[in-house]
Amino acid sequence: MEPRSLFKILALALCIRPDQAKTNSLVLQFSAPGDFVIGGLFAFHSKVRYEAQPQIPTCYSFYTRGYQRHLGMHFAIDEINNSTSLLPGIKLGYEIHNTCNNVVVATKPTITFLSKYPSDSGLEAQCNYTNYKPRVIAVVGPDSSELSMVLSRLLNFLSIPEISHASTNDNLSDRELYPSFFRTVPSDKNQAQALVQLLRKFHWNWVAALATDDKYGRQALELFVPLALSKDTCIAYEAILPSAQEKSERREQLVKITSQLVESGIKITVVFAQPNQAEELMAVVVERGITGKVWIASPGQSQSNSIISWEDEQCPECGNLTLANLTSLIYQERFYATFNTYKAIYVIAHALHQLLQCNTTSQKCNADQEVYPWQLLEEIANVNFTVESQPVYFSKTGNPPTGYDLVLWSWNATRVPEFISIGSYDALQRELTVDESKIQWHTRDKKVPTSKCSQDCTAGQKRHLRGEHNCCYQCEDCPPGYFQDKNDPNECAKCFEHQWFLEENRTCQERTIEYLEVTDLLPIVMVALTILALVQMAVVTGIFVKYWSTPAMRYVGSFPTLLIILSSTCLCSSCFFFVIKPTVWVCKFRQPFFFISFTISLATLLGKVVQSFGLDQALKRPLLRRHSLALCVLLNTAIQSLLCVFWYLWDPPSLEEKTNMEKTILLQCQDVSFPGFGLLLAYNYGLSVVCCICSFWGNNSQQAQLKTFKAISFAMVLIIIIWTLFVPTYATSQGKFVSLFQVFAGLASVFAIFGSCYYRVCYIALFVPHMNTDSHFCSQPQDAPMEEDADTAEIK
Repeated sequence: MEPRSLFKILALALCIRPDQAKTNSLVLQFSAPGDFVIGGLFAFHSKVRYEAQPQIPTCYSFYTRGYQRHLGMHFAIDEINNSTSLLPGIKLGYEIHNTCNNVVVATKPTITFLSKYPSDSGLEAQCNYTNYKPRVIAVVGPDSSELSMVLSRLLNFLSIPEISHASTNDNLSDRELYPSFFRTVPSDKNQAQALVQLLRKFHWNWVAALATDDKYGRQALELFVPLALSKDTCIAYEAILPSAQEKSERREQLVKITSQLVESGIKITVVFAQPNQAEELMAVVVERGITGKVWIASPGQSQSNSIISWEDEQCPECGNLTLANLTSLIYQERFYATFNTYKAIYVIAHALHQLLQCNTTSQKCNADQEVYPWQLLEEIANVNFTVESQPVYFSKTGNPPTGYDLVLWSWNATRVPEFISIGSYDALQRELTVDESKIQWHTRDKKVPTSKCSQDCTAGQKRHLRGEHNCCYQCEDCPPGYFQDKNDPNECAKCFEHQWFLEENRTCQERTIEYLEVTDLLPIVMVALTILALVQMAVVTGIFVKYWSTPAMRYVGSFPTLLIILSSTCLCSSCFFFVIKPTVWVCKFRQPFFFISFTISLATLLGKVVQSFGLDQALKRPLLRRHSLALCVLLNTAIQSLLCVFWYLWDPPSLEEKTNMEKTILLQCQDVSFPGFGLLLAYNYGLSVVCCICSFWGNNSQQAQLKTFKAISFAMVLIIIIWTLFVPTYATSQGKFVSLFQVFAGLASVFAIFGSCYYRVCYIALFVPHMNTDSHFCSQPQDAPMEEDADTAEIK
């Protein structure tokens, strides 16, 4: 909307003399004929007095804002009539009445809207009003929610659409009570949400709330107070602004209210008031010299410059509306209500555009089309267009997507009031944005004023309420190991397991996660020993291959040596799973891998002892006797595997976070629980004991097997000692290095087996070849070649 174009319309409309508006208020109206007439209800006066005889209301005190709004309706209708795009060939008319912001005054013109002709004073009686055409097709206004609630009941009788530019009461959203009501201004529900967000934005939780004694003020409190309390904002003082007839009585009550505000120390006051009551309140505040307060005004009075200006005026009836300042009024933010009136007219025009099947290209409308109010009502609910970059449509409850502008009252050097837009509230997103750089706080430090019953508690402190308001409290330190839970500021919660308590700051700190990894010294030693063990196995394998057919290699046997080398290699490989970051699968895999590999080595040695001692002769079948060693290995491996299955069914290994240390979380595998780990360990220990006993019995056997039994006996004794020492050491130790004890025990067992059984044989094969004979080893070749030489036959 072009402000200069609007200025021309306003200038013409101002030709009416204020004294005429004052003396003849009840019949004051503006009208123009048209194909479709729109009714307008605006308050040109704000006050009413009743004459003694008869009881006829007389309006007085010219109301600038109401007059501005009706000019917005004038301008919109003239703009549409002069346009060929929206309603070509169709002329809109209007009939505007003065409501004086009074129900009695506003009811009479509303009733005349229902009649067919201007001369009629009432509604024509009919059995069916479906095809009844009242004098007006729709009504714009009135200025207050109280009037809208009354007048909407009358207009709804004929389903005449009513579009208000200023009625904000949320009850009007009830479609069962007010099915024909729409508005171009947000409801009080959005207002309450915006105000609460504003208070939270500046951390104001100790506020006062004042409201006028009408439906607007009372419902505003009903919506605002519970919402504020739910967001931890306390309403320390709540009052209804006086509505007494006598000005002296109203002033006396206002003095009491302002005194209470001063005594309570409340710095933030939210005011839900009509302009007149707000003006009287602020007049008392200025008169008493009350400063250091922040006043948050609702949209009802926030855009009225009469609230902040109390100088004597040459024309009290005209307020501040003169030809000299008219242009400045147009450019100010408080002109939004007039723009809402402008949008309401365009809503009606767009609905008529659809009903009349208007064509923008041909610039024609179906002028013969009959349009009834109920048809227009249905079409208004579906309008969707944009005006001045603002979307215009209605929800199912008749509410627009319109939000609010946050306006700051300011005074320049000449004490002329200015309105500065510093933010906005998006009703669709329910989000408030504020440009704090535009705000100049009038405090000593030029910072945001504070309004709290109690200062915020520091970290590690909880609130102890000391009154009926949840904003008044004392701060108490939480006990050691506890922190202040933001979800419940009145209680202390224990630090989580992944946190540790810092006494100096009284806060919970995140623990560092630790696990066994190669960067530490002991794991480096373990890896080095594991690599050494793997190297020794590679060397033994190479020697075994090179000297395959020599007596030394036949002495140790090809099949047992191969099994021991493979199983020991697997055992050493499993050690690397102890020095990587634990996962669920690592925890489930490493212990069975370790113990089954160790079982194969022990079972191989046991089978060799049994075979050499002749115990395999107890087996009746020759096939079993020939493969007794393999049978021993398979049988023991199967038993150990079944124990692993039992472990996984009973209490399988898992990944755990140990928090018994102060500042760290130890990430490790929980894979040593009883009975699983104990059974696997006990079974291998038992194999070692049985093998040791059998090898000692074999010491009394023939000379041929004596050295074999001694080597195995020595290895088993070492293994028994190693694992006997392991159990108490492992059980009494803590920390991330504990699992390395098992690794070191396993590596020591590998070195014991190879050192006892293979080092001497490999040494003879490499460095003392003349001793690499069957006579030296005093044994029958265990894996005799297919063809024997003469020396071997002679020894036999």
